[in-house]
Amino acid sequence: MDVEMALQIEAAEREYLSLRVENLSQLNGNPYGARVFFNGNFPCFQVRAAPSPMYNRIYGDTADESQAVLSLLKQTAEYSTVTPFIGKPSVLGQYAHMAGSRLERLKGWTHLQFACDIQSTILSRHSFEIEEITSQTLPQFAGIHAGGFHTEPEQRLLSQASFAGFTSSERVKIYVLKVDGEVLAGALMFLANNGIAYLGTAATRKDARGFGYHGALISHRIEQARKHGSRVIAATALASSQSRRNLQRAGLMVSHAQALFRLADN
Repeated sequence: MDVEMALQIEAAEREYLSLRVENLSQLNGNPYGARVFFNGNFPCFQVRAAPSPMYNRIYGDTADESQAVLSLLKQTAEYSTVTPFIGKPSVLGQYAHMAGSRLERLKGWTHLQFACDIQSTILSRHSFEIEEITSQTLPQFAGIHAGGFHTEPEQRLLSQASFAGFTSSERVKIYVLKVDGEVLAGALMFLANNGIAYLGTAATRKDARGFGYHGALISHRIEQARKHGSRVIAATALASSQSRRNLQRAGLMVSHAQALFRLADN
């Protein structure tokens, strides 16, 4: 495992997720109780209205400043906050210890992180219509995303709101794929400050899977990342997923595994 590259990928993902929470915090009256704060140079965030580990995370230097991370986990335990551990897939066990406390790995939240030098990527040809999202197509993208990630009905407006601030962003690009004018798939790309183009969330409508839409969106985002001057492409996927296979076809290789842990005794 290339530790330096792994840390850069983690930084890019952290930046992207904190911006989604920041979008929620900037809504008039902050109706979802979203908050972004810092542990040294590491952004952390929580969303009172969303119990998902996606929106409630504590970051920090778990090797040299583990007590600071542990203290924040305890202070925010009511939000079921988590912290990521990274390493080779074989070394991330069910439990971990930090500053004398035991943490437990969340089921279903262990992912592989992928990366590739942008010049080594492999693009696939396609003829699909892909365009940047607009305020008109945002609800369609959000609906497909919610279906693909099994978002609970009461959380769907919150999820859509976390993307809404990106419709005019220079650092976050959301693309939708249309067939005969109908949005069938969508995907996001985040241009991190460290030169990594992070291929964030992607989803295809359930009845439209198996036609190569996800692979086309990967290639399109890589092409756009090249235009923006990114030096590395990175992405996340479950080990057994079709997304993993599509990413590997595009030249991305496994960098490391990331698992989310929370306090075991809370």
